[in-house]
Amino acid sequence: MSLVSRNDPGKLVLIILSLLVIVLILHQHNASKRFAVSGDLSESLQLIYPCNPRDPETTTKSTNSTSPDIPNVIHQVWKTADVKTYTTLPFEPSHDLWKSMFRPVNYTVKLWTDDDVLHLMKTRYPWLLSTYEGYPQNIQRADLARLAIVHAEGGIYADLDVYPRNTTVMRCLQDLKLQNIFAPTGGGLGLSNHFFMAERGSPLLLLSLYEAKRRGGPEARQVLLLPYLKVFWTTGPMMVTAAFRKYAWLYEGQGKSVGLLDPSQGFVVVV
Repeated sequence: MSLVSRNDPGKLVLIILSLLVIVLILHQHNASKRFAVSGDLSESLQLIYPCNPRDPETTTKSTNSTSPDIPNVIHQVWKTADVKTYTTLPFEPSHDLWKSMFRPVNYTVKLWTDDDVLHLMKTRYPWLLSTYEGYPQNIQRADLARLAIVHAEGGIYADLDVYPRNTTVMRCLQDLKLQNIFAPTGGGLGLSNHFFMAERGSPLLLLSLYEAKRRGGPEARQVLLLPYLKVFWTTGPMMVTAAFRKYAWLYEGQGKSVGLLDPSQGFVVVV
């Protein structure tokens, strides 16, 4: 029994298109499973629950006597120096809020433009330049830029739609003396790159840059068809989480130098 009549080519086209969609969905599902990271991250890093600041007197003495391993520098990235062109309606870009909250407590807040990042790539990471320039999407360049910036200078990175809530807790996180601290992805299953902090020259960030270089090759173009999945896998949270797993395996015992904010703790620091 025929599924369609010979006199009804429209139904035949519809069925063919439906089958193609099903094949595409199955293909991307299998690809995402192939590239997904599995396993419990809590066994390899330090989970950070509510960070309780020390008493004000102790904190003041510590701030005046020693410098944190993670510098008091907040990095943000945008195309130009005019952050007003960044739109996430109904919200305003967070750059001015970071400046008003953190400059009075001795933090530097920097905005990196496309020209600044390109100069950094050419002077500090020439081996990454072709990968950076070859990305088809701006978000991929922004993802790579934030890793290179914090690796080069150390400090704290925050997307322009990430808003600070508490300067004291931020300093408390720095006082933990971890090499890297990341916000979690949904459900705490991975490391997110929308908010993180690290020491200058962080080995994990360097490994992440190498991993991004590797994933910038032809494999992603051949296997990953959906743009959002390609971004996540080449430069986003999937890549960073996979780089951490390699780091924890290569440097056994060093994974505990990496902290992951408890999902509830993240909202205490930023929102």
